[in-house]
Amino acid sequence: MADPMVALATGLAAVLLFLLLIGLTAYLLWKKRQDQRRDTQLISTNPVIPPCTPVFQTSQGSSYGLAEVPFFLPPSFKSSSHSAVPEGREEEEQWEQHPHLHTQRGSLTIGSWFPLGSLRPDLYQLPEEPSEWAQPSGSTVRLCFAVQYQHEQEQLVVSLLQAANLPAQCQSNATLVKLQLLPSEDRHLRQAKARSKGIQPQFNDTFVFQVSNNNVDQFTLRMSLYSVDRLKKHHLVGHVLFPLRHSELREAAGKVLWRDLETESDLPLSKHGNIQVSLNYSQSLQRLTVVVLRAQGLQCPSNADVSVQVSLQIHTQLDAACLSLEVQQLPPEEPAEVPSTRTKVPISLGLVVIGPFMYARGRELEHWNEMISKSQELVKQWHGLGAANNTHRST
Repeated sequence: MADPMVALATGLAAVLLFLLLIGLTAYLLWKKRQDQRRDTQLISTNPVIPPCTPVFQTSQGSSYGLAEVPFFLPPSFKSSSHSAVPEGREEEEQWEQHPHLHTQRGSLTIGSWFPLGSLRPDLYQLPEEPSEWAQPSGSTVRLCFAVQYQHEQEQLVVSLLQAANLPAQCQSNATLVKLQLLPSEDRHLRQAKARSKGIQPQFNDTFVFQVSNNNVDQFTLRMSLYSVDRLKKHHLVGHVLFPLRHSELREAAGKVLWRDLETESDLPLSKHGNIQVSLNYSQSLQRLTVVVLRAQGLQCPSNADVSVQVSLQIHTQLDAACLSLEVQQLPPEEPAEVPSTRTKVPISLGLVVIGPFMYARGRELEHWNEMISKSQELVKQWHGLGAANNTHRST
């Protein structure tokens, strides 16, 4: 009894499946015919063609069931003599006679006075040097930059553009500019490397410094230009100091600035004089080497002997105060040692503290950090002497 029922159910299922396949096939055929009819209607629609345009028709293969597809080309205007009609007038006449050619879209509706597929080089020519970048006359080494302070974001935006009139010995080397705010607690300098070499290397870099509105006028932007030789040694060419006073920032807003570089010899002397010192620290030997090279501008008689005392201080403990040199006051280019002629009461002419952030700022901090980063060479720099209390010591 169960077998006839199973056979009947199987037969009904087979019949329903067959009818479903027939219906699906019929729907697909109807859908395909509707799509072909819609495509035929779209292709057979005649496009809007200007009356003066020649039409060339080509037929498609009958196997695809498609109608004829028209193609049209733009007309060729008769060009008149340039001596008779000016070029601008000729374009106006062609525009008035065939305005529909310029209202259509597509590459084939371009007027015949512009060759199809060609470029106009005059549209892509850029000036070699913008007029606002034009440097002042003279052969002084200069730096081109722009400064803008954004009060809402409390950001100082510095755009470094290019340098000019580099010395001949620097033109074949890479050029580097280091930027720093003085005085600043940030030990890391921002730096930009020139994208080209030569007498006028290009930078085109932008830097952002976060500076509060309350103390922006207390900072000075320092940009130091270095020449990097093949041994990766940095040779200072000069620097630019830009005070961030409100008047200076207002005047510099939206302008390209040119500033002459100041060299080490151009540095203004301190009231108490300057001293040049070389430093080197060997990490493997844990040895600090200090070389006092020369001094200038000291407030003392020209025939007096000058004693330089170097001491090393670690936190509050005076670790060493054993070096005492006797040098004569000479111009910076003529250092020399002379015999000592001590006076009974030495007078302190000034002092300078070179060290990490806990003890020094500005040039002194920069000198110390550069010494740490260059353990293979002596790093020399000029420093201005600060005031010191005159002390009387027995010798």
